[in-house]
Amino acid sequence: MHEINDDLLRQFAEYQRAQNLAATTIRNRHSILSHLARNLPGTLLDGDIFSIRRHVGRDGVSAGTRVTERNAIRTFYAFLVTEELREDDPTTRLPRIHVPRKEARPFSPEQIEAMLTSGAYKRTRAMILLGYRQGFRVSQIARVHAHDIDVQAMRINTIGKGGKARRLPLHPVIAELADSMPQDTWWFPARNDPSRPMRSQSVTDLITKAKIRAGILDPLLTPHSLRHSFGTELVENGVDIRVVQELMTHEDLSTTQIYTRVSDRLKTAGIAALSPVPIPAHSGRAREVPPIAA
Repeated sequence: MHEINDDLLRQFAEYQRAQNLAATTIRNRHSILSHLARNLPGTLLDGDIFSIRRHVGRDGVSAGTRVTERNAIRTFYAFLVTEELREDDPTTRLPRIHVPRKEARPFSPEQIEAMLTSGAYKRTRAMILLGYRQGFRVSQIARVHAHDIDVQAMRINTIGKGGKARRLPLHPVIAELADSMPQDTWWFPARNDPSRPMRSQSVTDLITKAKIRAGILDPLLTPHSLRHSFGTELVENGVDIRVVQELMTHEDLSTTQIYTRVSDRLKTAGIAALSPVPIPAHSGRAREVPPIAA
């Protein structure tokens, strides 16, 4: 049974590589399908809708993870049908997954300042600034190389989701930061092997420690929230949503739409714009009230 599953996953990986899909996507799908295989009564080739549905709907899984798993499993069984390894696709009867409306979870500028001034080391401060002012994901932060920075042209190269290379405008703060960072290697080399970049999880851990050190305990604020701050501030400053999409390297404009929703800061400013109303100390019932002219 293990041999059949291993062979199917190997064929599926080869199929995806032929599509030029990113190695990260292929690894993630392999992990999802391996987990599914362990929860099926037979092999992946024999997967039935009831077992697959039960697996996708198991407890303790977020809506976003369910969507990712559903997509990977559906892609796999579509591949089996295309390759004539089975006649039917059981996943066509997988229900669509309801995902709660996403909201941006940005740090406030005051929280960012606290993270930068509460004892974080230079390396961590650089990571925070790359997330906040360049809009990088932790995976992009981890892989910044000195050769990616072109201060003369004010451009920075990065690899976005799906392994796509991007050349983006360089924020002046990052250009200034580049003077004090490594000039011919990774900005954040791995501790055990400086020839390789740091792992994304290590970046997450360091920024999280800086967040806690700054006294920010909100569990919804994560290192990815630096990117949300980047997108939110762009929108609040009137940057066109298509430009925001390009700067955030979103494939789909709908992903960028969460930043167009009115932020808490703008809501607060809206309330503050209303003129004050004096609070009377007494009801005024004892005095005669003149009629109000039409």
